[in-house]
Amino acid sequence: MPMQLLEARPDIPHRVVYSDVALRIGEHEVIDILANSTQLSHHQSTEYKQYAQLQLQHAYGSGAPAVSHTGWRLDRFKFAPMTTHAWRTQPGMSWYVFADGDTYLFWSTLLRWLETSFGAPENTSLYLGYDEILNKAKNQYFGHGGAGYILSRKLMEQIHEGDPEGTRLLEDWRFGFYDCGDCSLGQHIGDLPGRASSHLDGGADLFHHDGLDKLVFRPRLWHTYLLSLHHNSAEQLNMLRQWERNFLPTLPEWDGVRQCDALFGLAPAFLRAPLLEYIAAAAESGPSGKRNTSAGLAGLNRTVVQMEWYTDEVDLLECGPGCMRKFGGAMTVENCDRACDAHPTCYGWQLLTGSTCRLALHGFRIGARKADAASSYQKHISGWRIDRIAEVERRMPCAHAGFRRLADERGHGLQPGRSDTMDTGLDVNWAVPELGPGGGGTGAAVS
Repeated sequence: MPMQLLEARPDIPHRVVYSDVALRIGEHEVIDILANSTQLSHHQSTEYKQYAQLQLQHAYGSGAPAVSHTGWRLDRFKFAPMTTHAWRTQPGMSWYVFADGDTYLFWSTLLRWLETSFGAPENTSLYLGYDEILNKAKNQYFGHGGAGYILSRKLMEQIHEGDPEGTRLLEDWRFGFYDCGDCSLGQHIGDLPGRASSHLDGGADLFHHDGLDKLVFRPRLWHTYLLSLHHNSAEQLNMLRQWERNFLPTLPEWDGVRQCDALFGLAPAFLRAPLLEYIAAAAESGPSGKRNTSAGLAGLNRTVVQMEWYTDEVDLLECGPGCMRKFGGAMTVENCDRACDAHPTCYGWQLLTGSTCRLALHGFRIGARKADAASSYQKHISGWRIDRIAEVERRMPCAHAGFRRLADERGHGLQPGRSDTMDTGLDVNWAVPELGPGGGGTGAAVS
């Protein structure tokens, strides 16, 4: 949490920090949002005892009883009072943005998205973010708190209409029934008059409830805005801020952070360096280059391989022992790469030695280190087809203003959805958009 407060942010003039103890961090007052929670006091159980222990631990330090690690059950009671507190203390705001302490928000890009994508927030009831599923069969959805969610002024007015103290919200039985406070808030909003659906009103592919390692990079979303990343350590939060602070001045005023920017700016060196080298060699080896393509790329590996690295699946195609017979039989790095090569939309793979080869279709993830036990027969090995990733970049360069404007013209996150939904079918017949006359926006799509 302190990493979010160490730097002055004049671009975020109304920051408020809510927690379950009252304290000061530098010049910032941290509000104990549970201090007057009648719902919590009615739950004379584990959560109430945990809250009391937190107060003792903060007051007396190591002399207090240890606090359990199930804080998320206590967190659920924060959503209602902090919603009402934000409304009562800042009633004239256009937007109310909520996020966890380990969430990084790309703030200037988020503001640009709000300003250019939606109607006047004082007249339009909007609930934006990651459209998480509570109960699909019952059509119940909510804005994932870790990914960050946004309420417009009109929606806040509706929540508190005829009830400025927020009593209806504070006493909603669902905050004591569900383990997740964000899902309870979502159901309360879904029940408001005039809400046509339990779904959110927008935010698909923009808000992410995991970190950079699990961000799904797809050609279809190459120039899509990146608004949030969750599950960041203090070191990662600082790294993201330092990168964003250095990167934003390189953009024109109308622009914002895109997913491809994060790939080329934040990917680990073992992946980024060979990818950039491959892109440069491919550009030099093109029709107008000094060398032909085969000569220019002959000395470069088309696949980057990393041992003890877990990348998770993307539109998974499992290639087990039967499948692998077509590519050499054994579960090896070489054969898994051959299996990927046989599928034109494969951008990476993960080999679980002795078990299976998992192909990532229509996209890829950066992943993270996974230290396998020395005694384990199964090792995690990941591979990225940088030749195919480089081809995506060649056909629609990340920094090309025309492609970035085309993405803006199509619109970012205008529908509800989740950024990590697999096998949507949207990528199967997707084609690279064609630039208009002069290399600008407004073009068709070409395969």
